[in-house]
Amino acid sequence: MLKQRTWAVALAILGCAGLVGAGAALAADEPAEMPYRAYVPGVAKADKPPPPTAIPRPAPYVGPVASIYLESARLSGADPIQLGGTHFSGGREYLDDPAGPRYIMQYALPYLAEAPGFAGGHSIFAAHVNYVGYGNAPFAYLTTAQAGDALYITMANGTSYTYSVKSVEIVHLDTLNMDDVVFPPLDSATERVTLISCGGTFIPAAVGGEYNSRVILVAERFVP
Repeated sequence: MLKQRTWAVALAILGCAGLVGAGAALAADEPAEMPYRAYVPGVAKADKPPPPTAIPRPAPYVGPVASIYLESARLSGADPIQLGGTHFSGGREYLDDPAGPRYIMQYALPYLAEAPGFAGGHSIFAAHVNYVGYGNAPFAYLTTAQAGDALYITMANGTSYTYSVKSVEIVHLDTLNMDDVVFPPLDSATERVTLISCGGTFIPAAVGGEYNSRVILVAERFVP
């Protein structure tokens, strides 16, 4: 078997050699005609594609807030929201109190960027924790919220924004710096919402009383 396989291979080699030889002889006797020529068109370099066109972000809705929803703090979105401002007393500026125990107040302050919805903006809301003759008020359960919880703000036109709770703190009045609360350092791609209510220990007085601390909940969202 080995000899037969070797022989067969030898025949094949000889056959190829014979064909090559015949072709060489033909070429020597008469040059082969080449009536046609292949033409390969030049390939131009592709132009560099233009940079993608930036799609402008639509301008946020400028109008009132319709609702605030934060499930972990039992904010169902049903509490009415009113606009408020500040007042001065003893040479200091204070946030106005909500008109009643059922209201959440949104502060329209001229020195804050327009918000919600505006990158770099800061919205501040306040409500009572409870009220004499009324019971628990809208922000009674702020301290049950935790970092990472989702807070939703819906505007009057139906636009909704989602924020992530960053912190919930109880700060004693003796150490509370409202400038830090109202004017946080925010970059141009971060928007903040702050909810404020009373907390800590209730100090009774001859007429009414006062809590010795404030509950401050901070939520933020990234605005690309």
